Amino acid sequence: MPSSFSVLEAEREVVLKQIAQIGDMRQGSITETFRACGKSSCVCSQADHPGHGPYYAFTKKVAGKTKTVQLRAGSRLAKFEREVDAYRRFRTLSKQLLELNEAICDKRSEEEEEPAGRRVKKTSRGSSRRRSGKR
Repeated sequence: MPSSFSVLEAEREVVLKQIAQIGDMRQGSITETFRACGKSSCVCSQADHPGHGPYYAFTKKVAGKTKTVQLRAGSRLAKFEREVDAYRRFRTLSKQLLELNEAICDKRSEEEEEPAGRRVKKTSRGSSRRRSGKR
């Protein structure tokens, strides 16, 4: 089955090229929220009104703590969205790469095994302990 092995290697090369072309990425997530201001006379206090907004926040974990960056609609938000999407693409491609590498490793181990008829039985040559001069 050398053709399937070469196909797996070719697929791995494609994934590696895609990873190399990802560019800037950022780990984290972006949320969009609407908030009520709390004034009873404001339209946002009505039950069917979603609230003021949208407000955007980028969050990520740093040393076990959540860090948040408030964002406004515009070019900076678009940049963060591109970078977060690029990270998601990177994670997907990394998972594919690992799966392909495992398949390649499995193929290699199958090819390296000797055929069943040529296996030689290993025998023990005895103990490797030194014996004392006393018997």
